[in-house]
Amino acid sequence: MNGISNWFENNLILGNTPAAYGYALAAFAVALTLLYVVKNIGVARLKALAEKTETDLDDLLVALIGKFQWFEYQLVAFFVATRYLLRSESFDKGLKTVLLFVFTYRVITIVQTLLAYWVNKVAAKRELEGQARTSVVKSTQTIMRILVWIAAILFVLDNLGVNISAVLAGLGIGGVAVALASQAILGDLFNFFVILLDKPFKIGDFIVAEPIVGTVEHIGLKSIRIRSLSGELMIVSNTKLLGMEVKNYKHMTRRRVLTRTGVVYQTPLEKLKKVPALVQEALAEVEQTTFDRCNLAGLGDFSMDFETVYFLESPDYNQHMAAQERFLQGVIARFQKEGIEFAYPTQTLFVNK
Repeated sequence: MNGISNWFENNLILGNTPAAYGYALAAFAVALTLLYVVKNIGVARLKALAEKTETDLDDLLVALIGKFQWFEYQLVAFFVATRYLLRSESFDKGLKTVLLFVFTYRVITIVQTLLAYWVNKVAAKRELEGQARTSVVKSTQTIMRILVWIAAILFVLDNLGVNISAVLAGLGIGGVAVALASQAILGDLFNFFVILLDKPFKIGDFIVAEPIVGTVEHIGLKSIRIRSLSGELMIVSNTKLLGMEVKNYKHMTRRRVLTRTGVVYQTPLEKLKKVPALVQEALAEVEQTTFDRCNLAGLGDFSMDFETVYFLESPDYNQHMAAQERFLQGVIARFQKEGIEFAYPTQTLFVNK
């Protein structure tokens, strides 16, 4: 019995005793078992919790745990087992390199999942839907994915002993050169995020930014596509459009309408005083309108000018034009009945004999 014990403890196989290999094998089995138990119990608990809660954070955590693959658990257990063995420097270096690549990639996938979750939450909070949401989410995820991969590559190079200070300096110089050469592109990219976060308009909104008038069809990293009233597609850079005064008619709840009416100077004062009441009567026949005021606003070169203000309780432009037409027809009918003449450009020439 002592002989067998001495053989296990004293004989060397590839630099380690059989007893050391036994301890390592036991450590491998125990570590792997613990990892699988923690994983399975944790996932089961989270799934049970997910059924009782309305939040999706627990679903996200389950998805993140599910990203770890079987060979990653075995790799961790193998690393624990090797702590009981004498190892060469090259073996340790190779194992750490494998661990570095495998788990850096796994961290990248987890970070990308978290970023995708955050971007979708922001898009939902900003009430983006359909094509707008797809465009914003894909564009933002592409940028963030590139940044995550750059950070991961620098992390791996640093852990492999590469002097990343020189790499960063080179990237800094190159970044300055690229930034100077692509100021317009970077400006459009920055303004894309301004549109995403500030939300001055979204896809489907009707906007006016003279001379641009139309409906927003696409918001991209570089440009915005707008369908004009005449049918053609206008493509405007993000920077140029945000540099203009943009009027968004999508969120209009009511429309303020101002109309000027000129009558001839020969109109008697008694009839001039009737004009506001006649205008208000004409407007009362038009649906979804609210009268505000009608005043004699000024004396022009050839007319006495009345200014009328009313509100249309609808943002629809076609309804606005139909209401304006009916209102003006009512004003014309009442002026004709009262014998009030509309003014038009005239000149009176006085000749002294």
